[in-house]
Amino acid sequence: MLGFLKKKKKDDPKAPDATAETQDKTAQGADSEPPAPEAPPKKKKGVSIKKLIFILMILGAVGGSGYFVYSRYFAAPEPGTRIYTPVPLAHVKLPPEILAFSFEHFPDLYDALVAFNGEVTLFEDEISRIEAVGTQYPEQKKIAESQKKVWVKGKNTLLKIFTKLEKPIKETFVLYQVNKTRGQEQIQARTSDLTTTAQQALKAAREQTAELKERMSGPPEGMVHGTLYKIKKIFQ
Repeated sequence: MLGFLKKKKKDDPKAPDATAETQDKTAQGADSEPPAPEAPPKKKKGVSIKKLIFILMILGAVGGSGYFVYSRYFAAPEPGTRIYTPVPLAHVKLPPEILAFSFEHFPDLYDALVAFNGEVTLFEDEISRIEAVGTQYPEQKKIAESQKKVWVKGKNTLLKIFTKLEKPIKETFVLYQVNKTRGQEQIQARTSDLTTTAQQALKAAREQTAELKERMSGPPEGMVHGTLYKIKKIFQ
């Protein structure tokens, strides 16, 4: 009898369900917990427009200066073009800007000016050498003096011709500065005559200095230096 009542009580639908109560409490407990605070959104790192423009300006300046340096000092010139590089010409009295003008508009004449400067130096060196010999041997000074006159004459002749060439070069330069069209016409009119005169003067001077160049290119004096010179010649 008691067993039957206990069983009936257990199966009573009105009795609360322990499992349901447990689930309800769990759900209520979960719902009662406060939500975790959301992390603040991370700020995206970016470059402002002003900074970007500044960076582009810096890159442009660096690139432009790099190209200038490369084209000015490292880039190979185009075939058939010449780049003017000032060289010291002690015996040419033209100012630097006229020398640069001659290089551009009288290229063959400019080359003649450079060669003229070298020839005058050879003459002066030989004159100094002869004077030293005359000083060393005063009793034979007349011999040295007679030879010195030959070289002084050759030097003065060369100087006289090239000094005359400087005047028309200057005139053409000034005319080109004030009137480019007329200056260009004068360049075309004078180029042939000026260049021919310079080359003829150089030809005569070179005939006289040829022996000096041969002496300079020959074996040096002294047994040791002469032997070293011969050995170098063998392996050249």
